[in-house]
Amino acid sequence: MSMRNALAALSLATILVASAPALAERNRVPEQDALRNGVRSGEFLPYQEMRSRAQGRVDGRMIGSEFDPGTGRYRFKFQRGGSVIWMDMDGRTGREIGRVGQ
Repeated sequence: MSMRNALAALSLATILVASAPALAERNRVPEQDALRNGVRSGEFLPYQEMRSRAQGRVDGRMIGSEFDPGTGRYRFKFQRGGSVIWMDMDGRTGREIGRVGQ
């Protein structure tokens, strides 16, 4: 590798490393921030605890989840055979508040 190529590669690497925090900030998900802050303040139960509760209530494989900071609800999606089951849980109390599917 020539000196010119080595300097170009080093310059590119420096730019990528310097821009990584900005890229990460741009890709942040507001729901994750709201959940993180809510768990820290004690307003919401942690994701892992909610996931464990949900998995204990449904005989199936979890295939997705999401959190709605506006309502404080977790939604878990399970697959059992050819069926899909959606379960909503209250992120403040940990209780199941709705389910669709069999």
